[in-house]
Amino acid sequence: MQVVRVHCPVSGNVLARLQAGEAAALADDPVLAGVVAVIRGSDVLGAIGPYRGVFELGFGLESFVPGVAAVPAAGQAGAAEVVPTVVVKSYAAEGADIDAALAAIVAVHPWEVPVVEVGVVELVGR
Repeated sequence: MQVVRVHCPVSGNVLARLQAGEAAALADDPVLAGVVAVIRGSDVLGAIGPYRGVFELGFGLESFVPGVAAVPAAGQAGAAEVVPTVVVKSYAAEGADIDAALAAIVAVHPWEVPVVEVGVVELVGR
């Protein structure tokens, strides 16, 4: 299977609400809601067997130092920045064409260089 991980900046409030199990907070962040909408609207991304719209959320912080030529969504050149982040992980069948879904995710992402990882994993079956 292909695995896709999208790192999404969120507010500290949304992160705390999600960590507390408040699923409604998914809709309160435009980037996160946009990424989830792409997955839920795809016939390819988020598809595992008879299930659709499959994704997982991981919570954390990301840090970076923008260079002088950067146009960051948060922070300023030369200064370390730390932002609350949700990593949305989803799957697609091996060889499935996920290019349109990835383009839609990048279109809703605010970062100058969106962190969207694509790899290959093997899921354990029954």
